[in-house]
Amino acid sequence: MSTTTEPSMYERPEKPDWPLNAIPRPWVEKLFRMMLSTYGAKFADLWRGINLDDVKRSWGIELNKLSPEQLKAGMENLMALPKAPNLPEFIGHCRAARAEQAAAAAPKLADEKRADQATVDANLGHIRAASARLMTKEPTAEWAFKLIIRGKSASGKPLPFAVVTCATDAITSSAGKRVGDSCADPELKRQYAEIRQTVVDDYRTRGKPLWDVR
Repeated sequence: MSTTTEPSMYERPEKPDWPLNAIPRPWVEKLFRMMLSTYGAKFADLWRGINLDDVKRSWGIELNKLSPEQLKAGMENLMALPKAPNLPEFIGHCRAARAEQAAAAAPKLADEKRADQATVDANLGHIRAASARLMTKEPTAEWAFKLIIRGKSASGKPLPFAVVTCATDAITSSAGKRVGDSCADPELKRQYAEIRQTVVDDYRTRGKPLWDVR
């Protein structure tokens, strides 16, 4: 009769030699040696009374959440930490060190020539003009004229009846009249005036009320 006992399915499996979700154990060992050589007993005192193997496992798991570049940057800049770090402090140090490296390696502007005063004044003029258009309180209906001139949507499809109606209503309004009155381009001014007059005449012929025509 065999005395060999089969392992019970309820037996707890042995703890694996090293967690699968951790960085390689030699990396942690190397890091701890660096810490000891840098901070001496102060680093060792952090783990006094604690199972050092469990500590290394915890570090290995948490350090695996960093990118290789972050971990490398943290180890290369260990002297930036004035005292022996615990795990959260070292994680934060690695991320900050990598961010500083990335910022330092960012491409710099090749042309740092200062603009002359004429260029500065011209650019400021463009900015002020754009700001003035954005800050204007008066509504503009120029979009309606451009839509009618184009005769189709931006995708090239025919304009829906509701869109055409919205545009022609805007053209008959006081905002539509101001578009033609304020246009600096003589040819475009003439074109806007003809479009508006045609739309207004059509509305009046059909007895359709005009939008705030002045």
